[in-house]
Amino acid sequence: MPSRLPITIIGGFLGAGKTSLLHSILTEHTGGYLAVLVENPGPLNLDAKAMRGLCGAMRRLQDTVLEIPNAGAEEQLAWLARALKEIAQSGRFERVLIEVAGTTNPAWLAERFLPGGVLAEWGDVQQMICVVDALDYARGEAGPSDTWRGLLDEQIASATLVVLNKCDLLEEAQLDACLKNLRVKHPRARIAQTAYGEVPVDIWAKHPGREELAAAFERRDALPQTELPPLSSALYRVPRPFHPARFWDWFNAEHAGLLRVKGLVWLASRNLLVGGISRTRWQNACGAAGIWWAALPREEWPEDEASLRRMQEMWREPYGDRRQELVLIGDPALLAGAARTGLDACLLTDEELARPVAEWGKFPDPFPAWDVEG
Repeated sequence: MPSRLPITIIGGFLGAGKTSLLHSILTEHTGGYLAVLVENPGPLNLDAKAMRGLCGAMRRLQDTVLEIPNAGAEEQLAWLARALKEIAQSGRFERVLIEVAGTTNPAWLAERFLPGGVLAEWGDVQQMICVVDALDYARGEAGPSDTWRGLLDEQIASATLVVLNKCDLLEEAQLDACLKNLRVKHPRARIAQTAYGEVPVDIWAKHPGREELAAAFERRDALPQTELPPLSSALYRVPRPFHPARFWDWFNAEHAGLLRVKGLVWLASRNLLVGGISRTRWQNACGAAGIWWAALPREEWPEDEASLRRMQEMWREPYGDRRQELVLIGDPALLAGAARTGLDACLLTDEELARPVAEWGKFPDPFPAWDVEG
């Protein structure tokens, strides 16, 4: 009978920095092999793909990254039971890290590892982490409350470790006020402060003990259960470039009901570079995420069959793998209507597309310079 796996569950609201924390853990980890299971509510699990790419780049080829299927609760639990059984029986892994979706409370999953739970045979929860966006928390405390604040309070209350991320985005006085509010509302919270999810292993991997785990469940149960508004995700994938100025305006405009945007963009003025974007309720970021395969000589293309197959699936002549590939999360009506219409309006018109590619660089481009090395 294989021993039960040490489990670390990582949660936090959309865009808080869960992937950054996982990135830091994988980068700094020097022990045995890790199994990383990533849940994403969208049709394109970008977080799992990013973790898989990081493991490959770091030559951590014995680690494994699996995508938790986007399905109902019972199907997800059945999948997790099978996956954890295989991981445990392999006898290769030191720890399992499970990233849950931004609108999920990690305690819901942790309870399934308690005695009698469907996952109890294969795993032992040793840490429940809640990643909190410091900017989001500070502005939420200063402004009117919303439904999502209730969910975040539940996530924080049920955590054994709160990672207050993006602290660099706050002035010192703002950060002090944020920490004060956090400690008043959650006086027993164990807090680690960071800018980019960089938390030392002796903090994130420390077992808080059974009493603290039990207390986390009690704190969660003491809060009123938050009724969440309808939420859905949509994939926006189009093989046509954005006009940089029109997309800049859309990217920086307010879109009530749009909670998260992340993915890849193709700006007509930057035909060589893959743009990587991330938008939360309070922060936008955009930079270079690499170079399109179509812009590289064939001798620099990937050699493994899986990568070549994925590239071929995305290939559209005459522009190759260049495309918009965005995941949007928010109000279902917005995603079905205004959000998609707004993005469509950012695409080059037929007349603009017909111009020579060399002239695309003349389109007004207000985005800051991208460092392809960054």
